[in-house]
Amino acid sequence: MINVSTNLIAQRVNTLNPASLKSQAVNSPQITSFSDSNLIAQYLNNAAMINSVAVTKSTETVLPYKNDLKTLFLTNSAKILAIVPRTFNAQDTNGNEYIDGLEKNGTFLNAIERLDEVKNHGFNTLHILPINPPGYNNAKGTAGSVYAPDDLLKIDPMLIDKNDPRSDMEQFKAFVDACHQRGIRVMIDMPSCASFDLYEAKPELMAHERNGLAKTPQGWHDIRMFQPWEDEGKRTLNPELLEYHRKFVDMLIDAGVDGIRADVARAKPVEFWDIIIPYSRKRDPEFAWLAETYTYEDASPQANMPYDRPEDSLRAGFDAYYGQYHIFHEWNTAKELHDYVIDNLNMSYRIERGKSLIGSFATHDDISPMFHGGEVYCNLTSGLQATLPMLNPYYVDGFQSGDTYDYSYRDKYSTETLTDCNDMEAHWGKLDIFNLSRKPGGKQPEIGDFMKASLEFRDKYENVLKRGSYIILDKKLDKQDKVIAFARHRKGKTLLVVANKNVNRRLACKIDVPTLKENQKLENLLPSYGEESKFQVSQGQLAVDLGPGRIHVFEIDTPYIETYTKKVYKQH
Repeated sequence: MINVSTNLIAQRVNTLNPASLKSQAVNSPQITSFSDSNLIAQYLNNAAMINSVAVTKSTETVLPYKNDLKTLFLTNSAKILAIVPRTFNAQDTNGNEYIDGLEKNGTFLNAIERLDEVKNHGFNTLHILPINPPGYNNAKGTAGSVYAPDDLLKIDPMLIDKNDPRSDMEQFKAFVDACHQRGIRVMIDMPSCASFDLYEAKPELMAHERNGLAKTPQGWHDIRMFQPWEDEGKRTLNPELLEYHRKFVDMLIDAGVDGIRADVARAKPVEFWDIIIPYSRKRDPEFAWLAETYTYEDASPQANMPYDRPEDSLRAGFDAYYGQYHIFHEWNTAKELHDYVIDNLNMSYRIERGKSLIGSFATHDDISPMFHGGEVYCNLTSGLQATLPMLNPYYVDGFQSGDTYDYSYRDKYSTETLTDCNDMEAHWGKLDIFNLSRKPGGKQPEIGDFMKASLEFRDKYENVLKRGSYIILDKKLDKQDKVIAFARHRKGKTLLVVANKNVNRRLACKIDVPTLKENQKLENLLPSYGEESKFQVSQGQLAVDLGPGRIHVFEIDTPYIETYTKKVYKQH
């Protein structure tokens, strides 16, 4: 890495010849600075133009593929599967039903074998968890966390097929190209922090407490925080850190990657994203950015990552952010779900049109949805992802098979771990980001069948589901507020959604559906599962007796429902 100080950046900006650079570029935009006074921004802007030559050549000679991931985000059209590449296609060679450390791990090349499966399930985007080598000094877990990278500019050797003559980057690009050939976009994770190893190797990138010790996020003992500031009081950014992340962005774009998911985006201030995101867009206007950032106050790690909130991230250039649907199992009432949807719909009027969120009912930070209620919970959340507004459906690998993320060492104490998290039960039920000993493959393929059907349903009714209004329906006799009832409506077409949030018992109530006709026929547009539900239609009302965790969607003849409903909300 070339360490670029503020003075060096200034020198490079002053020595760059815009006219000569423009003549080198193929179809490049004219050089303009983000701010006349911001030398770092000017430098990155010019760097983007220089590098655009390579991008133009690679896309013309390698693949007839054009990135559109940003557009997919902004039109609620991305359907995302998150994977950990080192375990995605790992193979149990000794037959003990676990992927142990000495068995065949996942690589970029063997991951290609499963891409047709990904496509067949209905996904058009892969979120690849970090591809960088993890640090091992003070590591958490026996394999180290992929979110504690040793170097952002290197590829994890574990992901490389050592029997293949191609280089690390060539193998990575072969995987990206194979995705593109199937119409699958690729989004790579950008870790928010560094390993202890990187902290020692590149101290110029790292933050320190007032006592001189390394700054560590609250509860994250294996990683160290980057220092985004050169002078926080003057709001001037650390040029070395910007340069380091510029090279990371270049590495991904050169490989054909379509976008970045920024882990804990609030670990860096909006001023940082104000420069990095436009830089990427100079190279690829469709390069997409997803921010992991939440609105609830106890979002970890609150203490050391205070910079921004979702709205700030979206204003800084991110196209989408993680919706906090992953805490759906903690919401006690239907009102909590409705309130969150309304908050986001209201926010859409305060930001650039089309900004969206990720409908994640599970993340790599959470235990498997199977632990929250088994098949019925998984299907319930799939159905909600298909029907909610301002949303791109998001799943974690293993969901589609009912994977519970069990581990062979679950009840053991690890002497290999150098942190205070030696108890391996801490990882039980979570996606494998620290270790390799996962028990892959669930025993309930019907979960994947329902997931696929819900994604197909979303595509079939996209005009209503992606653009239509959100209508909250009044209820009677639902004292605990566990029945979710809303309608989606656009241009005279109405979809009625009714769900039981309680996965353990049946619930009955009456739902007011304005202009509903007594002779309305009800045909569930989603597959059946679990205990059957019962319905009775009357004029303007639907009586329901819902099976545990059941979700139903009906197309109903109520073209004027918005006129007779007060709780109507629309996305900008």
